[in-house]
Amino acid sequence: MITSIDDVKCTGCGICVERCPLDTLRLDVFVKEIPPCQGACPANVNIRGYIYLLKQGELGKAIELIRQSLPFPAITGRVCFHPCELRCARKEVDESVNIHSLERFVADYWLHEKARPWPRLHTSRIAIVGSGAAGLAAAYFLTRMGYWVTVFESGQEMGGMLRTSIPEKQLPRDILDAQINYIKEMGVEFEIDTTIGSELTLNELRDRGYKAIFIAIGAQSNDLSLLRKGMPMAEESPFKVDSVTLQMDIPDVFAGGSLVMGRSPLVKVIASAKRAAISIDQYLKNEDLKPGRGKQLRRVKKLPKEGIERQIREEVKTGCSEETAMNEARRCMTCGSKATIAYPDDCMTCFECEVECPSGAIDVHPFKEQLPPTIKYAEGAK
Repeated sequence: MITSIDDVKCTGCGICVERCPLDTLRLDVFVKEIPPCQGACPANVNIRGYIYLLKQGELGKAIELIRQSLPFPAITGRVCFHPCELRCARKEVDESVNIHSLERFVADYWLHEKARPWPRLHTSRIAIVGSGAAGLAAAYFLTRMGYWVTVFESGQEMGGMLRTSIPEKQLPRDILDAQINYIKEMGVEFEIDTTIGSELTLNELRDRGYKAIFIAIGAQSNDLSLLRKGMPMAEESPFKVDSVTLQMDIPDVFAGGSLVMGRSPLVKVIASAKRAAISIDQYLKNEDLKPGRGKQLRRVKKLPKEGIERQIREEVKTGCSEETAMNEARRCMTCGSKATIAYPDDCMTCFECEVECPSGAIDVHPFKEQLPPTIKYAEGAK
């Protein structure tokens, strides 16, 4: 029976898992080491994990894993500049995995799924000014943390620059609306046609019971000058925002989006909004906002080419089919994963895994049961 897998030698190629006739082995993709693709992603999406779940046909688990890092994957799957593909270790073999198309496939599969209302874990209410990418992302993450969140939008429609700056051909408006509706169904409240600063000041928001305010109206917004009415600063004074915590010089006010970052890629805006959501959570819990922040992700080394079957990449077009998506997902080398023995008693001692393992990490004992006493004594066992 199979006795051990050497973690040092194992490259996580998955060949043993595929070759095992009794499904005894598993591939652990949720290890601590960060693969190159995830290390390159500003939003820290567990790409290795959701692609592995996709290969297993677990689309429900795949979308839930994506949603831990991305509030609107059907949008990022269309407009993200996918830096993950530039760092994909598969490039050392043939071509990088078409990661952004796989993200879009999984997101589109669940596009019209109804969100369940998220449980409230805190009594604190949070106001978000602006319903663009940063505001929506912050609302999403704070709701998942268990807060009551209200988004204030000065216009008639939600979406900000996602609606006004991205061409319809690249981001269909029904896709945008579906992703916003999902966030709304989680329990986020929206108030449109409400301009913060003129119709409703920051002090009035506080009077209404909001314990923290997140400003995401954009650096070029017409509402920027109006906001100053609720802040103790001169008309010409710049907004001061901490680069790590995104807290302004007013303790209960945080800022994000282009107001802080300028014009930036969507995935970086999402990462910034999540950082602000974490800071707001710490602020409301009276925790220090700085310790442990800004640490760099660890990356695993790229896998060796030996033992990895070379495959020619199938062109994945926009809106790929399930078959095409599965074929592309199988090209992922699950960098940094380790093979594990899930059901040792089911091993039939066929030696298939040991023979096929390219790194010699697997040891299979020729006897399925424990050694007979006579053999133990012959070997000098006690």
